[in-house]
Amino acid sequence: MELFQAKDHYILQRGERALWCSRRDGTLQLRPATDLLLAWNPVCLGLVEGVIGKVQLHTALCQLELL
Repeated sequence: MELFQAKDHYILQRGERALWCSRRDGTLQLRPATDLLLAWNPVCLGLVEGVIGKVQLHTALCQLELL
């Protein structure tokens, strides 16, 4: 799978499907791979062999990253 980082999402793409993870609230959406064209400036971060889980950060930590 290819991992992309866009302004609002991380996107895992394999074949004709893509899993979109919101960088804002962590929600997941399954979309067609062609929706990658709708992402804001996607950058390929590399290949991923699998996904084990999802990490949720405390909102105070996210605010620190923005500073």
